[in-house]
Amino acid sequence: MNERKIKGDTTMRQLPELTLAEKLAHTGFIFLVGLGLLVAEAYVYLTVGGLDGKPGLDRQDVIISYYGNRSASKLQTVLPTMMAYASIPAAERPKVQETIDHWVVNGQSKTEYEHAVKPLIDANCLKCHSVAMSQQLHNPPLVSYDDVKAVAKVDTGMSYTTMLLTGMVHLTMLGVIFWIAGSIFARTRFPTALKAVLIILPFIAMIVDFSGWFLTHQNPAFSWLVLIGGALSCPTALLEMFLSLIQMWFLRPRPSQA
Repeated sequence: MNERKIKGDTTMRQLPELTLAEKLAHTGFIFLVGLGLLVAEAYVYLTVGGLDGKPGLDRQDVIISYYGNRSASKLQTVLPTMMAYASIPAAERPKVQETIDHWVVNGQSKTEYEHAVKPLIDANCLKCHSVAMSQQLHNPPLVSYDDVKAVAKVDTGMSYTTMLLTGMVHLTMLGVIFWIAGSIFARTRFPTALKAVLIILPFIAMIVDFSGWFLTHQNPAFSWLVLIGGALSCPTALLEMFLSLIQMWFLRPRPSQA
């Protein structure tokens, strides 16, 4: 009798059998973290998508982000997206692009910068690229001639230091989120094999994604790793949390066993 009682107490309870307080705690986590992951996906779509001048997020955007556009400077590469964010009228954008291209190709002289480039940047870019906003948004400042010249070099993509810093934050935070989401999903009534696949998949996908950053920086052919890893990591965790939420509130508890 005592052995049965001990065994019953240590068995993992499934989601429908949790107390109301436990269900509310899990539900609060799922809603807040789920919303956070959706916002993160939207942020990536808005900041990386469109780098190639076309709407949407595709392989070329990933290549530009991590490998760079080595036929042009970073300033020239991101200029179409910057002009859209700055709400520059579409009819004026070709002239702005031509002005920047001419300055970059013809030696990036300070005289031409002061006369033609600086007025454009002061009027359209400093709301996001001032010194203060650059510290908040982690954008390069575009306040001085030296600032602008630094981003007018050939674009080799995201630096190793930026990838390491971003990776540290991503791997740590998402690792904890995936662990908690997986622990909740482990209490569902789905088959064990399905639970194992969905629980481990976000961890593997995030490692593939992170590795793809560095490999793509060396060779754009590896950009598929970033796309595949990104498509499977957070979306799979969101699927786990959604399925957990459904079973938690809509399945009936099983009768207690003697």
